[in-house]
Amino acid sequence: MGSRVWLVTGASGGLGQALVSEVLRAGERVIAVTRDDEPLQPLVAAFPGRLRTVSVDITDTGALRPVLDDAIAGAGRLDVVVNNAGYALPGPFEELDDTELRAQFEVNFFAAADVLRAALPHLRAAKAGRVLQISSPAGQIGALGMSGYTAGKHALEGLSVSLAAELAPLGIRTTIVEPGAARTAFRANWASRLSSSAALPDYLPVHEALARSAGAAGGQVGDPVRMARALVALAGMPSPPLRLPLGSDALAGIENALCAQLEELRRFAALSTSTDHTEAT
Repeated sequence: MGSRVWLVTGASGGLGQALVSEVLRAGERVIAVTRDDEPLQPLVAAFPGRLRTVSVDITDTGALRPVLDDAIAGAGRLDVVVNNAGYALPGPFEELDDTELRAQFEVNFFAAADVLRAALPHLRAAKAGRVLQISSPAGQIGALGMSGYTAGKHALEGLSVSLAAELAPLGIRTTIVEPGAARTAFRANWASRLSSSAALPDYLPVHEALARSAGAAGGQVGDPVRMARALVALAGMPSPPLRLPLGSDALAGIENALCAQLEELRRFAALSTSTDHTEAT
């Protein structure tokens, strides 16, 4: 019972399922949080006593906390929290339905915050632990036709940066993980939500760009198994980074965006500093 215990949300498919498998193969234990645990049953059978599945709607705040408290109590400890659950809502901002946009934030931001509220008392009690926040390159850069998803990931990264500063003195380390496109069902899932036509003709080019991206499913550069192995390695680092892109596409995209941002910052530096108070002479 001395092996580390991981709590992984969005565990029944894609990166989440690959991570659960890698953690179990590393000899550790997992609390897997998902709406449907059927895809995880082969792992439950293959690793008896080391995988506990929790079926709950993570947007149901009232149900989530007691379910997670019970699972953590049953495991006897908690060491690593991985906020992985999420989905993408495609479409131009003006065409997004209010209900859909709020639902995007409920899953990608507020549910992650609720998981942390349930997990942090256990990590604080141990004065140790790791928090891995699964974001995206969209957490640092814009993405055409993905304003809802991008906004949620920016919010998650903003929370995580401040959270990292609050938790470090308590022995808890936080890393924002930014996986690039991987060969999972993630792209196909958001493509299934894409409208077949533009409600506003001005946004037809955005729909066309989204359709091209959706059509590239299956050719993504990222390998979810290799990403999962990187997360296991990350959780074992004594001095982990605050941010970690995964995949050459994520690394290049974020680097290019940051270089452009720095160049623009310097180009308008005179205007920025012109607003300072000047001493009367």
